[in-house]
Amino acid sequence: MGTINGYQLTADAYKKELDNTPEEYRAEMQAKINALEYLAGADDATIYALFDSAAFNNIVKGYIKLALTNTDTDSEKAAEIMREVSYLFSIKTAQEAEAYY
Repeated sequence: MGTINGYQLTADAYKKELDNTPEEYRAEMQAKINALEYLAGADDATIYALFDSAAFNNIVKGYIKLALTNTDTDSEKAAEIMREVSYLFSIKTAQEAEAYY
């Protein structure tokens, strides 16, 4: 058996709860399981490539905008930050951003 990682552990926990999940939420739960199992088998290069594909940019921007709103950042500063984030997505890779974090 290979090494188990956090993605696989979470997928396994969700699988155990799937039978107890109300029917209207099972498809969403199964989608999460599928995604986690994919990530569990992916190497770092693949995960970085997924993020660099820009598929998640608007999701990340949504989180940032929520944080700016929740911290009462003034609208001019918030707009400046959002422009900078958009620019950084275009010039930095996911691996570079993670290393900075």
